[in-house]
Amino acid sequence: MPEVEHHAHNLWQGLLLLKAHMDETGTGWVCVDCLRALSGDRMPKLALNNNMWLGDAPLVLRKLTFAETLLVARHYPCCYIFKLYPKDGSHGYNPAHLQRGMAGNVTLYEVNTLAIANMVEGSMMPQEVTTLSNVIAITFMGTRTLPKNWMSHTFQARREAVHEALLWLKANNHLYHDITISTQRLMTLPDDEILVEIEAIIWCEDDAAVAVQENEGYVQDSIDDEMETTDEVNEDDIDVAVNSDCGSAGVDDETKDDEADVIPLHALGVMDTDLARVSSSELMMYVLANLMDATQEGGYVVCHSVRPIGDFGKNTIENGTPNPLAAAFLCLFPYGLGGVEAECSINVSLCEHARWAMQYYDRHFVVHHAFPFMIFAMIQKWDAMRSTHLQMQRKDFERDALVLSCLTVVDLRKAEEEEGRKAKISNPRVRALQKHVVAANSKVEGSDNARTQYRGMIWGTCLFLGGPMIWMTINPADVHDLIAQVLAGEAINLDKFDVLGGPDSHQRAINIASNPYAAAKFFNLLIESTLECLLGIKRRLSRTTSEMGILGELSGYFGVVEAQGRGTLHVHMLLWLAGNPDPEEMQQLLQTPAFCEKIREYIWENIRAHLDDITEEDLKMMP
Repeated sequence: MPEVEHHAHNLWQGLLLLKAHMDETGTGWVCVDCLRALSGDRMPKLALNNNMWLGDAPLVLRKLTFAETLLVARHYPCCYIFKLYPKDGSHGYNPAHLQRGMAGNVTLYEVNTLAIANMVEGSMMPQEVTTLSNVIAITFMGTRTLPKNWMSHTFQARREAVHEALLWLKANNHLYHDITISTQRLMTLPDDEILVEIEAIIWCEDDAAVAVQENEGYVQDSIDDEMETTDEVNEDDIDVAVNSDCGSAGVDDETKDDEADVIPLHALGVMDTDLARVSSSELMMYVLANLMDATQEGGYVVCHSVRPIGDFGKNTIENGTPNPLAAAFLCLFPYGLGGVEAECSINVSLCEHARWAMQYYDRHFVVHHAFPFMIFAMIQKWDAMRSTHLQMQRKDFERDALVLSCLTVVDLRKAEEEEGRKAKISNPRVRALQKHVVAANSKVEGSDNARTQYRGMIWGTCLFLGGPMIWMTINPADVHDLIAQVLAGEAINLDKFDVLGGPDSHQRAINIASNPYAAAKFFNLLIESTLECLLGIKRRLSRTTSEMGILGELSGYFGVVEAQGRGTLHVHMLLWLAGNPDPEEMQQLLQTPAFCEKIREYIWENIRAHLDDITEEDLKMMP
């Protein structure tokens, strides 16, 4: 029986079960961990009765556009950047085929309307339409004219849809029981069109090279070979990429009270979104410019709280705050229940909850435009915080904390000048700050400091095994692989494999672009299978063994996974062959014709190159 009854519960013989994969007799699927718990007469930690019940989102929430969702949300991630980058010509990309991505840190804020005129106890709904211009930034990449019909599917706002959603939330979601629906604010919304506040913030990047760079990769895009997309795009198929690149302005230096009422929302700029042309000295300059802002512009109409909302759901009930993700993603948690790290009888960790969400049966978490990136950002933040906590336990932390409290803007400016001259930073306080930042940053996957650790591992392996013998890159073509389509939810019988089966190329591209988890899972499956079946590398728990593979027996390997500009994954690998000579011996052997001939035979037997439209006869004619 449910510990807490809810009017939307759909019970089976008094039990709260997920009946999607269960027949009338009660027979259904159960995972190994849950079966083990049930066999031991214990409640599984992922049982719905362990505050994991979500409920089905009603139509009034499912039909909301992105802009409408922000207008009715109590929390919002700060902030999104929508990048639309079709290529010129008849081979332009359908936006539904574009991968999504998020850059930067994700921070949740509560819209604090307490200190603003005509706000009633912070519970007036919907939000002001000016909120959208402060939390959304749009970058359009390409030289063609921006087609307005592309934008309407995502950024339109409908007065009646917002009103119906608020009425349902007030009646069914406990996070909205105290709201007051403002007729005056509803009347500021259009009937069915894009808000002027959104159209005014669109930034157009007319450099065609930027659009091409976003889709550069190591292999030719197979979509181009199979299909051509015209300039006319079906509005129902539109999808957009999501980024986070904007932040909030800081508080006045003289303000010491952490509980200050509000701080202004500032759009800090939406240019060079991949930061490829921004140096570290320029970033330091922008930081100092924000700290030394003397404009005294004052607050905007809509402000959010000084303190970001805690991303983690632990102890939110004791703190009197709602679960952060349940309040931010209405369609995922329509009743405000089952939020990530919500209060549970049996503890469910953040990583376990994230894994549960990514594997949820109807895939509505993984196809959401922002949730997969949000939950991964939380895990990254948790890793960095754990590293910072370990630093706080060091004996020298109190001394360093006192030193850091004495840092001034002048110190940072001087450090900026020294870094610009490529000189060593002379201020010990700045060096102490840099040391702690580097230590915390090294725990974040993909950071510069994490990559520095990778280089150290490579050098250490080279000292132990000698130089690597083979460099290789594996870039799977996930769009047209039927296994990837199965992971994305397509019903394909792999026991009766048909290479021509499954959806057409258009739908296959949409499936992969809308489900990054399926694409990543396919990539992981393919790379692990390649390592084990082709290269002879097997890993069982913490033990790794090597057998004879197609390239010989390996004594070591090192691989790093990267994402291309268009979002697809690939891996770069260094391979050490067993029994390979050391560098000095190799140099001597390369002077002997017999060894050089042996190397040529090895390459000829094991390594092949394939180029489309080039036959074996063409290769023989090449010098």
